Amino acid sequence: MNVLWFIPILSVMMFVHELGHFVTARLSGITVQEFGFGLPPRIFGFKRNGVIYSINWIPFGAFVKMLGEEDPSAPGSFASKPIGIRAIVLAAGSAMNFFLAVLAFSMVYIVGVPGVSPDGAVKLSQVSPDSPAAQAGLQPGDTIVSINGQPVTVQSFRDTSQANLDQPIALGVQHPDQTQSEVTLTPRSNPPQGQGAVGVVLAGGLVRFNPLVSLEQGFKQTVFTIGMTLSLPKMLLEGSIAPADARLTGLVGMAQATSGAVDYAVDTGVWYPIFFLTGLFSAGLAIANMLPIPALDGGRLFFVILEWIRGRRIPPEREAAYHFVGIVVLLTLMVIISINDLAQPLPQIDWAGP
Repeated sequence: MNVLWFIPILSVMMFVHELGHFVTARLSGITVQEFGFGLPPRIFGFKRNGVIYSINWIPFGAFVKMLGEEDPSAPGSFASKPIGIRAIVLAAGSAMNFFLAVLAFSMVYIVGVPGVSPDGAVKLSQVSPDSPAAQAGLQPGDTIVSINGQPVTVQSFRDTSQANLDQPIALGVQHPDQTQSEVTLTPRSNPPQGQGAVGVVLAGGLVRFNPLVSLEQGFKQTVFTIGMTLSLPKMLLEGSIAPADARLTGLVGMAQATSGAVDYAVDTGVWYPIFFLTGLFSAGLAIANMLPIPALDGGRLFFVILEWIRGRRIPPEREAAYHFVGIVVLLTLMVIISINDLAQPLPQIDWAGP
């Protein structure tokens, strides 16, 4: 039943996304006909200032219905507005998902992350036998003070380990006797069940940060996540990441990951995995929705940019056909990805340690 936790997370992401479109459309003088939470059929709704606010039966996402999205002749329509206004309205959804990711990642540090020493280092409580950490000579009680020459936090330790699967990384280590050394290990892409890429468990205890520091860390984590996502094609071409580790994940895979995070939170009372996944999903949605793919905001923005370059609008019927084909292709791709997620579930994330 923990899989169902993905529904509220998805709904919040989509609600925030559509809220961005709604607010910018209203501020731009575009006539908004309906702002709905969930997808039709409608449960109930009410009308205020010319806008129908509705709650709908299908609990996935939200929507904004604007007047004349393809008809520039209608006064107050979306299509009648200048190019700049339309571009802002289209991009506002992804911008809101970016801000949601920042907020969610900030909550990770507010509710607390495990295994962070007061000076920001990462202390080991367990080292799995025959793991990369054990082979490198790491032992319980060691403290990781740097990774690839950079100061380390729990999150940067996890992120850098995952970004360098099957590639060597350098760790600065402080031992219990206060001596220091540097070791090199290679995070594994296929760890045994119950272990992470490095094979360590971090020392217990949660460290919480004040809201300002958390917000700064949340912003950095969002930028890092987006940067890593955009760099995946380059990493695949360079061979620095295996294709299996960069596979597309659909709603089924995201629900599976959420279920594992909820299991961990219920068992330990530590809730940072829920916020981390929310930030990860929201940042991913911010990127994906801006790609120039038919039916997505990025695809519609692509036509706005073409209009600006050409100096005239693409015929509405041609654009509508383009988006219709895009919807069919996207739905087909989503079905294929979901089948793959069911046939080959994603490896469970070891939230206890890298």
